Amino acid sequence: MRRIGLLISVLFTSTIFAQDILTSLEDSLSLEQVVITSSRSSTNDPVTFINVSKKEIEKINLGQDPVVLIQALSPSIVTYSDGGTDIGNYSQLRMRGIDQSRINMTLNGVPLNDMADHGTYFSNFSDFGKSIQSIQIQRGAGSGQRGTASYGGAINFESINIFGDNTNGEAQLTFGSFGTLRTAAELSTGKNSNGLGFYGRMTRTETGGYKYNSGSDSYSLFFSGGKLRDKDMFKITAFTGKTQNGQSYLHVPLNAIERDPRTNNNDINDIDDFEQNMVQLQYAKYANDNTTFDVTAYYNSAGGVFPFSFGGDQFMFALENDHFGAMANVTKQHSNGTWNIGAHTYVFDRINYEYITPLVTEPYTRDFTDKKEFSAYTKYTIDLEKFSLYANAEIRALSMNIKGDPTFGPGEDIDNSWTFINGVIGASFKMDSNNSAYVSLAHTNREPTRSDILNGVENSESVLDLELGWKYSSTLFKMEANLFSMTFNDEISNIGALEALSYMEIRQNVDRSSRYGVETSFWYTPNSNWNAALNLTWMDSNIREYDNGSRVFTNVKHVFASNWIVQPMVSYAFAENSSFSLTGRYVSESFSELSNNEEFILSSHFILNAQLDLFIAERIGASLMLNNIFDNLYFTEGGPIDSDFDGVVEGMGYRIQPPRHFYIMLKYKL
Repeated sequence: MRRIGLLISVLFTSTIFAQDILTSLEDSLSLEQVVITSSRSSTNDPVTFINVSKKEIEKINLGQDPVVLIQALSPSIVTYSDGGTDIGNYSQLRMRGIDQSRINMTLNGVPLNDMADHGTYFSNFSDFGKSIQSIQIQRGAGSGQRGTASYGGAINFESINIFGDNTNGEAQLTFGSFGTLRTAAELSTGKNSNGLGFYGRMTRTETGGYKYNSGSDSYSLFFSGGKLRDKDMFKITAFTGKTQNGQSYLHVPLNAIERDPRTNNNDINDIDDFEQNMVQLQYAKYANDNTTFDVTAYYNSAGGVFPFSFGGDQFMFALENDHFGAMANVTKQHSNGTWNIGAHTYVFDRINYEYITPLVTEPYTRDFTDKKEFSAYTKYTIDLEKFSLYANAEIRALSMNIKGDPTFGPGEDIDNSWTFINGVIGASFKMDSNNSAYVSLAHTNREPTRSDILNGVENSESVLDLELGWKYSSTLFKMEANLFSMTFNDEISNIGALEALSYMEIRQNVDRSSRYGVETSFWYTPNSNWNAALNLTWMDSNIREYDNGSRVFTNVKHVFASNWIVQPMVSYAFAENSSFSLTGRYVSESFSELSNNEEFILSSHFILNAQLDLFIAERIGASLMLNNIFDNLYFTEGGPIDSDFDGVVEGMGYRIQPPRHFYIMLKYKL
């Protein structure tokens, strides 16, 4: 596989108050943010989203996987980890019960999702959250238009602003439970007299994992540099990471967990080895007072081996990805609104091959995936005195070819092509200085993944998403609430099983299905010391018909679709840069497979976390995080077990989540 060697030298106390940081183009502070606003929703857009700043991310970030941070920032998100930790190994999120592969993820508008299986594996480039300036989290079929469709939601990361006024740096040491040790250093030059700015960060993370043999050893390097002039900007952003993880994804039965909660059903010798690299080249320019344009070229590569020991042999599943893409956007302001138009194209190549250790040069199977896409999109807003009208349209034309290697047999080819038209229309209304409301209707189509196709999925899926929201803001109190109704056609639904010898979830098309509910966020700030907040979700779901091959079930609920998710928070600032906070999370029970058998239920759980932040000296700070204070046994992922893959289910199994644990971070500002 072609590689780019990126060897470049180099809650939550008040997080959820960080609303509406990035607004429309006229409020942008720099050309860096011009690039970001072209790929994000702005304040008056009728889209359900939240913006979070670097300052607010820093308050809860001790090196956790980004999906763990995101869980603390927004309603309707639940995460799980393979190894039972928040740092290292694999973690995933679900938004409104929709798995991470159907969430559009981007960095500066550039896709992070793997184009074949649509996953985003932050384990490959650890400590990613520490190099992020802001995050926009969209819930529902929003306006994410780069790469995989924004089907269940979109998460847009913005890299560090390199053109600040000051030079600064920081060294960090994090240690704690499960043998966790993380060392990191970063330096940002700010903009010098020539308009040049640079940022670099290096991190090494080691952890033993909570479950046996679930440790992680990783390093990452993040770099950004560029030149800013009066009318244009050039910027390069790059990262590289390499990780080795002990495998720990297999479900464990409850009786084994009760005997020893650290039980890991994966083999002690199964340690994967993956790396990922990305480089982005971006150029932005003010064409005139009302018009800007930006262009981006990027390259993303990933590769490694994934082992599974079974029957005395160790099977190695290996892959190599290359992903080249380019995009361009033009944004024009007019007297009462903004118009944006853009295009994106990419080519993606993958080789999958399998061998039995140690016969690395003698694979027993190999196939090639080739995927291409061209998309064009436009967004138009009209801002009147009280109203804002919004329209967003996209056309995607893509193809994916899976070709077997004729060396190993006939080499059957699978050819697919799709053309999708996606769009959002809506309006927002400012009722008075305290109240505003919005309504939107979005329609999004999404193609099946490579794994879906190989598991027999035949149809693409689509969703019609109705969002109705209300926002209230006063000096002491803020509230946001929205109703959503998502109606699916041919939804590619998780059925509650894993592929043989794999961590991949098996999915199939279901004819008609829906998710609907209410999401609310409350914030109360009585004075400068106290903050209180609450994120709450109520959701219900329905699949009209599910056929498991031997029986047809009607009106069943989705897998992992809890009715209630409640996250309360209270914090007290007792000195400058020093505070104490308590956060809780309640998740109600859910089914782990689609027949809704009562034997396969994930029980409800409540956990309580605490964080203490201290300002020790002028340049020295410390944070102590204590999670799961009551040491509750809980699970956010599980399913039926078939340990010998003979088609006979042996009972319910789980991926255990962390017991009581702590992390301490010390930081020194240069």
